[in-house]
Amino acid sequence: MGHSRQRRIEEVIAHEAALITALLVVALVQTALLPRPFGVTFNLLLLLTICHGLVAGPTSAARWAFYGGLALDLCAMTLFGLHALALLAGAIVATQALSRLRRDNWLVPIAGAILASVVYHGVYAFLSALLVAPVDLQAYALYALLPDTLIVTIPSLPTYLVFRWNEARARRSVPIDVY
Repeated sequence: MGHSRQRRIEEVIAHEAALITALLVVALVQTALLPRPFGVTFNLLLLLTICHGLVAGPTSAARWAFYGGLALDLCAMTLFGLHALALLAGAIVATQALSRLRRDNWLVPIAGAILASVVYHGVYAFLSALLVAPVDLQAYALYALLPDTLIVTIPSLPTYLVFRWNEARARRSVPIDVY
């Protein structure tokens, strides 16, 4: 028995404003506070967007990716829309490709993180080469794609489990049958 009550426009606007603010804070933390071991940044927005999208669906993931990408563009002072389009492409491809798999399969977040990271970096490199400057693909793959994919993949399972637990808690669902 779900809630079929329509939300008022004020509630929708407040929810979206809170989401934008939270993703802006995450982008600020990612660009300013997170350490950069070996010069590689931890792509926290990509990880959170993919794990949320695997739980909530592609539509919600696209919203998170768009807002988070624009926030990241503002904080990283890159060409406006570059991160947004790359994050949006990664989120949509990964969540659509894995949406038919069972949510209790622990390989889903790992495959989602790898797929999203590869698509994200592919689109980012393509757009950077097209709009900013030529990109050496071999160096980009070695120094950006590979380390970032590994760094995003490692915490993907615990993050996914936290998102799944929170969604079950919010819906107040019982994980086992009660007779």
